[in-house]
Amino acid sequence: MSGINRPIVLDSTQVAKHLPDTPQMQRLLRKGRAAHVFNDEATMNQVARTIIERGEN
Repeated sequence: MSGINRPIVLDSTQVAKHLPDTPQMQRLLRKGRAAHVFNDEATMNQVARTIIERGEN
């Protein structure tokens, strides 16, 4: 990504809130917050990799 001068990595502590039927995702919904949920972890990782490789600010 342009303008970022360090390696960009997926924060593994944030994974559970993006997967279906996890307590972390349910907590976001109970609080009335948005939950960006992927079908599975493999799909989420592919999206993250694509964003890191080709994303633009």
